[in-house]
Amino acid sequence: MDSFNVAIDRLGTACIKWDFRESTYGIADLLPFSIADADYRVNQPILDALKKRIDSGVIGYTDIDESYLSAIAGWVGRRHGWDIDPEWIVPTEGIVPTLANIIEAFTKPGDGVIVQSPIYDPFFTVIKATGRTVVENDLIKDDDGYHMDLDGLERIAEAGAKLLLLCSPHNPVCRLWTAAELEQLAAVCIRHQILVVSDEIHWDLVLGGRKHVTMGVIPGIHDQLIVGTSCSKTFNMAGLETSNFIVPNPDLRKTLRDFLFGRYLFCPNTLGLEAAKAACNTGDEWVDEQTAFLTHNADIVCDFVAEQLPKVTVAKPEATYLLWFDMTAYGLTSDELVHLIAEHGAGLNSGHHYGERYDGYVRMNIACPIEQLTAGLNCIKNALDSIDQH
Repeated sequence: MDSFNVAIDRLGTACIKWDFRESTYGIADLLPFSIADADYRVNQPILDALKKRIDSGVIGYTDIDESYLSAIAGWVGRRHGWDIDPEWIVPTEGIVPTLANIIEAFTKPGDGVIVQSPIYDPFFTVIKATGRTVVENDLIKDDDGYHMDLDGLERIAEAGAKLLLLCSPHNPVCRLWTAAELEQLAAVCIRHQILVVSDEIHWDLVLGGRKHVTMGVIPGIHDQLIVGTSCSKTFNMAGLETSNFIVPNPDLRKTLRDFLFGRYLFCPNTLGLEAAKAACNTGDEWVDEQTAFLTHNADIVCDFVAEQLPKVTVAKPEATYLLWFDMTAYGLTSDELVHLIAEHGAGLNSGHHYGERYDGYVRMNIACPIEQLTAGLNCIKNALDSIDQH
């Protein structure tokens, strides 16, 4: 795990997280824990594959070949227990832009698209940008954490929503959905003919030895299911903008491919393809080491909050490296909290971006060396202590 604990200087690379701190927070000199990429080095075989392709001297138009499809299918089967036909894979240029295209391809303007708030904020953006209607099915929060509101989902489905954007594992509340929860969700969607688009970009980032259950192994849902995956979070290569959508239903797959082809969005970038092949063919051990490191970081955060921040609760970190804090006890808005914490040296995300009802919450990226993480936690403590001192 030592390689994950080595700080990488990202300044001067137009890095969103580091080089644009002043435009984000109004403060140039702080530790950022915001944008969802990691502050440690990419696995070496990926870098080697990129260098080999660059050294060939030409980076031209590249199509999808069998070696790419078999690498992706191998990872899905080996790591997630879902044996897929490589023909089901539709490579695309990133999860979020493809979600927008899927919404346009399979719904009409004004149709309802369901999200389970608090939710990754681009879900709201792509629904609104395509002229569809956001339908929020808020998660239920109780003493045991966050759960799906399946009764609420049934009522929404009966009202005529056409598509559900599922976030699995869930960002920002760190939930790994159980097979039972996914089966119940599938049953509602099957009854009401709702297309399920499952964004599983964080599916490899499981903590504490847990296992992710992909929607792809849930019985009965294949005819109305699209699963989005990518190596970007797993292998810290988001800048290569390469993703894969797994579409078992041949009619849905043809519709999506035709829609993307009509917009010249049918092929990810050349270097992204090379990186993804190397990641899936060589990355098992590296990913296991990374999840052990992230589990340790999550434990550090939870212990710190329990000991030092009694007014704060953190959602149980089951997956992802994005932790979700309830700071509503301080009576400040999310923006006020983020500004105060930034003044004390750490940059977080405002909770209200993930749903208007979540003002007073913040999100923190813990994919960084331990020294950086503990420094950020102390910044948060100093900021919140300053409230109590007034």
